[in-house]
Amino acid sequence: MRNQWHAFSIVLTVAASLGLCGCGGPSEIVVNGTVTYEGEPVEKGEILFIPADGTGSVGAGPITDGKFSFVSDPGEKKVEIRANRISDKPAPDGLPNYVPYIPPKYNTNTSLTASVENKPENTFTFSLEK
Repeated sequence: MRNQWHAFSIVLTVAASLGLCGCGGPSEIVVNGTVTYEGEPVEKGEILFIPADGTGSVGAGPITDGKFSFVSDPGEKKVEIRANRISDKPAPDGLPNYVPYIPPKYNTNTSLTASVENKPENTFTFSLEK
C-alpha cells in the first residue's frame, strides 16, 4: 500500500509541475493596439476579434482614445470595429441621438483580419478610411 501511495504522490507532483511550467504557450494572450478613423483616434468604441473558422471564443474590448487592450485566443480572426457619435438631430424622445459612423466594411461586413500568435502579447494597428 505504501508503494502505491508513493507512486500516486509522484504522479501528482509531475502533473502539478507540468501545469506550472506553462507548456503549450501562454495561458492569456493580450492583444492591444490603436484604431484611427480618417487619421483621428477613435474616441470611444468597441473592437471584436471573432474566430475566422467560427469555433472558439470571441475576444472583445473597448476602444478609448484610439487604444484597446483585451485577452484573446490565438488564431486567425475577423475584426469588427464599432463606434458612435452624437448626431446633430436629437432622438425622438429628445435625448442625444447616437449614430454609428464607422462604415459597415469594418463591422457588419468586415474585411478586417488579424492573426493572433501564441505569445504573451500581440499588437495591431487599424487605420480606417471612409
